[in-house]
Amino acid sequence: MQANTAVGRVIAILSIVSALALIIVAMIVVDKRPRTHDAYIFAYSAGITPEVSGRIVAIHIRNDQVVHQGDVLLQIDPEPFELKLQQAKAQVAALQAEIDLTGRQVTAQGSGAQAAAHEVDRAQQQLALAHDTLARMQPLLAKGFVTAQQIDEARTNEHTAAAQLAAATQQAAQAKEAIGDVESLKAQLLGAQAEEALAARDLRETVIRASVNGKVVGFNLALGSFAVAGHPLFTLIDDNSWYAVANFRETDLRGLHTGDAATVWVMGNEGQPLQGVVESLGAGVQPAGAAGPGLPDVDRNLNWVVVAQRFPVWVRLNESSQPFLRIGATASVRVNHARAD
Repeated sequence: MQANTAVGRVIAILSIVSALALIIVAMIVVDKRPRTHDAYIFAYSAGITPEVSGRIVAIHIRNDQVVHQGDVLLQIDPEPFELKLQQAKAQVAALQAEIDLTGRQVTAQGSGAQAAAHEVDRAQQQLALAHDTLARMQPLLAKGFVTAQQIDEARTNEHTAAAQLAAATQQAAQAKEAIGDVESLKAQLLGAQAEEALAARDLRETVIRASVNGKVVGFNLALGSFAVAGHPLFTLIDDNSWYAVANFRETDLRGLHTGDAATVWVMGNEGQPLQGVVESLGAGVQPAGAAGPGLPDVDRNLNWVVVAQRFPVWVRLNESSQPFLRIGATASVRVNHARAD
């Protein structure tokens, strides 16, 4: 009887020791390989938004269709934009023709102004000659070498030359002011060329193309729908990069580093684990009862005991071709301390 009791005690002690050992080993494993079931799959997405308004005349996609960057998705009626481009081109051509005509006129006006300037020079010379002649003749009147009539004629010639100089100067000024200026026309041409470029761009924007490789979601348009500039038509999920956003307890963050290898299991597809790399550790979350712009809101789950806050850890998946990858899918994530290759 005593022997049986002793054996029972030994078995109980061994069971307790084994349980403690298992707990310690589990804690060590968890510490080295932290894991969370509070995770979801995520990928960036873009709202496909037209930059011009118009009637949709062609649709080349369907909902949940996989598309490639550059593929034509929709076509907006191009006719109004073609007409605007023609109008802009006509305005550019008209201004270029006006600049050419004005340039020729400026050249002719410049020649006239130059001739007027020469006429001023000639009138100045005539006035100077008449003034010198009168100055030489006046002393000779007292000596009888010239007559009073000759002096009057010389004075008249001087007055005539002065009047001719004044008239020539006025004509030269008018000829100079008449010279046209093409600079304002050139400025108008630059504006018209900018309008033409914008019209050409608007015409190109009537063809809506895929900006990235991805999948069309939320598409519910029919042929003939009216697209409004600035209003999203549907969403395109970027298929180039997929993530698992895992909410780890703050007590686990000290053992996590960017570049750590990670394994991700997606619910319903646990038999196909995905490998990834820790890309970033959450720098902040929305505090309870406080507001902070752009901060993620992660629930503590319990509010009647002190529970470790969870912070989002972004794990970038090494492969993005799995068909079961969907935004918002539930996932589990385990991070290894070893660096990813």
